[in-house]
Amino acid sequence: MKIIVIGTGKVGGILIEQLAQEGHQIVAIERNEKKLMELQNSLDILCLSGSGTDRNILLEAGVGSAELVIAATDSDEVNMICCLLARKLGAHHTIARVRKPELADEISIFSDDMGLSMTINPELYAAQEIFSVLRFPGLMSVEPFRHGLFEIVEFRLAKDGPVTSMTLQELASKYNSKALVCAIRRNGSTFIPDGSATLMKGDVISFAAEPKEAEHFLKLCGIISRMPKHVIIMGAGMIAYYLVRMMREVGMKPVVIESDPDHAGSFNQALPDLLVINASGTSRDILDEEGLDEADAFIALTGIDEVNVLMGMYAEREGVPKVVTKISRNNIVDLIDADRAGSIVCPRDIVANRVISYVRAAESAGSSNVETVYRISEQSAEALEFIVKEKHEDLTGIPLKDLMFREGILICAILRNRSVIIPRGNDTIEQGDHVIITTTLKQLTDLSMILL
Repeated sequence: MKIIVIGTGKVGGILIEQLAQEGHQIVAIERNEKKLMELQNSLDILCLSGSGTDRNILLEAGVGSAELVIAATDSDEVNMICCLLARKLGAHHTIARVRKPELADEISIFSDDMGLSMTINPELYAAQEIFSVLRFPGLMSVEPFRHGLFEIVEFRLAKDGPVTSMTLQELASKYNSKALVCAIRRNGSTFIPDGSATLMKGDVISFAAEPKEAEHFLKLCGIISRMPKHVIIMGAGMIAYYLVRMMREVGMKPVVIESDPDHAGSFNQALPDLLVINASGTSRDILDEEGLDEADAFIALTGIDEVNVLMGMYAEREGVPKVVTKISRNNIVDLIDADRAGSIVCPRDIVANRVISYVRAAESAGSSNVETVYRISEQSAEALEFIVKEKHEDLTGIPLKDLMFREGILICAILRNRSVIIPRGNDTIEQGDHVIITTTLKQLTDLSMILL
């Protein structure tokens, strides 16, 4: 697929890198020539210096034959104009990065008029993920499928217990658990388990289940559901704004600490009934004064990764039940023991997952198309949702026990007519089904690729 990416910052850069790895033909447009040179030296892509609002630059990039144009500059307005112009010049699909709440809240009103196929909002996505994991103190992520009908949950097993004393098959039988463990990351390696596998303290576990069954399995693992009451947020940026709005809807009133007086004032003006403290969140006296030792959750959302990681680690050391740390660069996680900084949230990775899911769905021309893709187990495996649009003689209507699957593949669920089927050997895949798999393999674009 030919894809034009306008803007090569944090979001644009990661999209270019991952879409190029997926084998797409990428054209990058950027005004900063230094950034372009860095990209051109590291990736086999075409780079053009200029503005995405320049008609001549878009024509030089071949916009008329582009299947997708992604506008990811720092300006929402520029991104929307780029997409509008690209559609007028013949681009098939367009995606715009839109961050400002006043635009993001009303985007549905004018998205069709602007020719937008999709909008991406890294800060909103990050806030949604943080809000999801807050309901369980030990969760790292929750990825919903089919509007919440089914979900893949990731957490770190903090202690030994019933789940570590038996195999997964014995666990399911003894406790009538309908959750399916679909990936385990242990000592830096990820594997897809079978029924004979056992869980160990320290494992990063990804499992698939309906929401009620997820709660039951988490309880077996020693993780109890409860929304935190006393929450401290460090950093009054866009993620904090979206997150606080969600919290207020369920009656939560967090405390926000912001060191910049202008940012603190603006945040307090936007949310006047919220307690915003203009002080350094790295001050132990301030944290003690706000009751960090009694906090249910601590969320580090400053614009500096190193500060977020250090404060997340400090909150973990102080015994805060739920700690969330926002980072912009994944390589910083390699320098630390990740579980000492709580749940790691990376907005650009969330965006990359959503865009790649959209691209895979748009490019699939076979009988089984990718609807959704999430990266799990610290980005080392994928969970994919396929739609079976047509019958397939080697796949549909055949009991799963009679199919030969590639190594590193697990069918987690079959969603059929709003029902969730946790597959067993006699179950079959049928036309119209949504099939969710987890895999350590890369670039699966069609369901038939899971077979030997």
